[in-house]
Amino acid sequence: MAIIGLIAGILLASPAIIIPPVEPVQPVTAYVVDVGLHARLVLPDEEGGLVQYAYGDWHYFALHQQDWGSGIAALLIPTQGTLGRRKYQDIAEFKQGIGNHITVLNFAVSGVQAKKLQKSLEQRFQQNMNTQVFNPVNQMNFVKDDMEYTIYHNSNHELVVWLEDLDCRVEGFVLLANFQVKSS
Repeated sequence: MAIIGLIAGILLASPAIIIPPVEPVQPVTAYVVDVGLHARLVLPDEEGGLVQYAYGDWHYFALHQQDWGSGIAALLIPTQGTLGRRKYQDIAEFKQGIGNHITVLNFAVSGVQAKKLQKSLEQRFQQNMNTQVFNPVNQMNFVKDDMEYTIYHNSNHELVVWLEDLDCRVEGFVLLANFQVKSS
């Protein structure tokens, strides 16, 4: 058991490495925001602003019902997923809105791929607009998502899917938000 615990500890403590695409076409800057246990993706929008997207458990994340029951349910059984979105007018508003204790990673990706992913996430958000709620704690709007939230598909796993859509590779164990960018 001690060996299993040691291996699990090493895996959880080891960062997942984001390897951005080499020489992306029409590069734009993408951001990964590490807020502790969870990470979010920020992409440029067509109006010159930025849009932050996040995925999580509906009750725990969107409704901010962060009691033991909601936390354990989110970890152990498939629960209702949520897609969150927050818009920023510009980079200054984004930097002001993230706070000092939050880690922000940035890297270049293809502008075409970023636009395609942003459009896909926006469509996914819009299709469940009738479930929209605003969470004042994290200043994000949330809608129910068609994908269930599980320990095997949590916010960080979904972020990896989005990064792969941006032609990034992610190496390492992903459970908690512990990302680093491999510089070229």
